[in-house]
Amino acid sequence: MQELIGVGNTVKEMKKRILQYAQCNAEVLIEGDTGVGKGVCAKLIHKNSSMHRGPFIAVNCGSISKGLVSSELFGHVKGAFTGASDNHKGYIQRARNGTLFLDEIGEMPLDAQGHLLHFLESKEVTSVGSDRVIEVDCRVITATNVNLKEAILNKTFRSDLFYRLNVLPLTIPTLRERVDDILPLANFFLVSHSSGRSLRFSVDAVECLNNYAWPGNVRELKNVIRRAIVLAESEVIYPCDFALDSNSATERSNPANLKSKYIEQVILTHRYNISAAAKSLGISRPTLYRLMKKHNIRLLQ
Repeated sequence: MQELIGVGNTVKEMKKRILQYAQCNAEVLIEGDTGVGKGVCAKLIHKNSSMHRGPFIAVNCGSISKGLVSSELFGHVKGAFTGASDNHKGYIQRARNGTLFLDEIGEMPLDAQGHLLHFLESKEVTSVGSDRVIEVDCRVITATNVNLKEAILNKTFRSDLFYRLNVLPLTIPTLRERVDDILPLANFFLVSHSSGRSLRFSVDAVECLNNYAWPGNVRELKNVIRRAIVLAESEVIYPCDFALDSNSATERSNPANLKSKYIEQVILTHRYNISAAAKSLGISRPTLYRLMKKHNIRLLQ
C-alpha cells in the first residue's frame, strides 16, 4: 500500500486493519481530524476489496445543501420538486457494485439519516417523487472529524445510525502523534511535486518539520512542501521556504525562544555569514541581529 506513507507502528497497524476490513463488505466508520487521510484509507479499503472493479463514489455531506441531501443521495424523478427538470440518479445508485464513501457524515440532516439507515438495512432506495423501489448492492464507508457520540447527546445524530455505521471502526491519529512519519511523508511529497528538480532538506529544515505542530495534518504538510518547492532559491530547502504559521510552531521555530547555543551553532556552521544563518533559522537578518544582541553573541573580528 504505497499510498499510505510511514515507518512507525501506527501506520503498520493501520495497514493491517485496512487489509482486514477489505476482506468483507461491512460498514466502516473512519474517525480523525481534518487532513489526516481519511479519504486515502477509504480508497485503500475499496482498492483491496472484492468490489475494487466497481466505482468508488466519494461524497462530502458537508458540501451538499441540506434541502438537497436526499435528492443527491437517493436521486429524484422529473417533476419531483421545483427545478427537477429531469430524472436524476443519486450517489447510492451510482455506487452500485462498488463503494460509497460518505465524508463528514456528522453533517447529514436527521431526515436524511433516517433514509440512509433504511437503505443500510434493506439495500433498497426510492428516488424522491417516485414509488419505485430499487435494489442497490454497494459498500458504505463513512468518515467524520467530529465526535459522533457527542452529536448523539446533542440530538444532531441518530444513535441507531451510529451503531449501524460503526461495525468496523478505524481511528487515524494526527500527524503530531506520528512524528516518525513526518520526514518520510515530506520526502515523498518533495519527490512527487518537484518536477524532476534535485531538491533536499537542510538539517534545520528537517528539525523545523519535526517541531511544527501540523494543525492541518498530512494535507497541510503536502501543501507546505509544494510551497517550499516554489520558494526554494537553490537545491536546498531551508525553514524560511516553508513559510509556516508562527502561531502553530513550537518553541524552536519561534524567534523569541531560539536558544543562545543553537544560534551560535548555526552562525558557526555558516562561517559567520549572517544572511545564510538567518535563512537557515527561518528568520530575517534584523531579527537575527536582535537575537545576537539579546544573547550577547558577537562576531569574530
